[in-house]
Amino acid sequence: MADTIRAGDCGVLPRELPAGSVDLVFTSPPYFNAKSYSTYASYESYLASMRRVIRLCRRVLSEGRFFVLNSLPILIARRNLGESSRRLAIPFDLHRLVTEEGFDFIDDIIWRKPEGAGWSSGRGRRFARDRNPLQYKAVPVTEYIMVYRKTTDKLIDWHLRHHPDREMVRRSRIPDGYEKTNVWDIPPASDPRHPAVFPLELAEKIVRYYSFIGDVVLDPFAGTGTVGLAAALLARRYVLFDAKPEYVAAARERIRAVVKIDRDDFPPHPV
Repeated sequence: MADTIRAGDCGVLPRELPAGSVDLVFTSPPYFNAKSYSTYASYESYLASMRRVIRLCRRVLSEGRFFVLNSLPILIARRNLGESSRRLAIPFDLHRLVTEEGFDFIDDIIWRKPEGAGWSSGRGRRFARDRNPLQYKAVPVTEYIMVYRKTTDKLIDWHLRHHPDREMVRRSRIPDGYEKTNVWDIPPASDPRHPAVFPLELAEKIVRYYSFIGDVVLDPFAGTGTVGLAAALLARRYVLFDAKPEYVAAARERIRAVVKIDRDDFPPHPV
């Protein structure tokens, strides 16, 4: 499969891909009702939409390969002073959907940001001022990276033994300096073209740990193309979908600008 970046409905576009044609899915679904780029009629409709995408990802993912999901709880602000705010445990609701759709749970990785990164959420400010019992709220500086494997009776060793290119397996070995625990300290990223991007370092780790050189990596919620860029820099192919044409244009521009210089050992296909 050639490298691909497409704009359109992420709950439809993966249907165009052949079954079993993708080797890794890594994605970060849109926040529920983030006003700048994501609006759903209800939380139930949001989860139903996520289920459709998860189901399509399972169809296109090769047997026994990995589906990795980045998400975090979000805060629903109170409408007036007489109400409480509400926090939605999105990673745990998504976990139920993913396992119901035919994936086995493998790992929970905690992406930890610097302490100051969480104060913009507003949580913890009142307690920091008043210090009253019952008012305590932890300032959020973590996100969840949930790792799943498409259900199969084949062990991981099967993929290593039956890979068609032994040299690719050798070249894909992880170098020193890899993450040894499930807590990863990585600074957040920002991009004026998108309100919620994750760092290239995070995407590179996932792509390196859960795929071989030459594999196809899919992100159905691609944003400005961080997963595609990581895949290209690590000599993997990428398939990126996003609902917003402006994000697709930004992803194309971003990958083209970098890949021409840094990817010599695995020539890129046209974007």
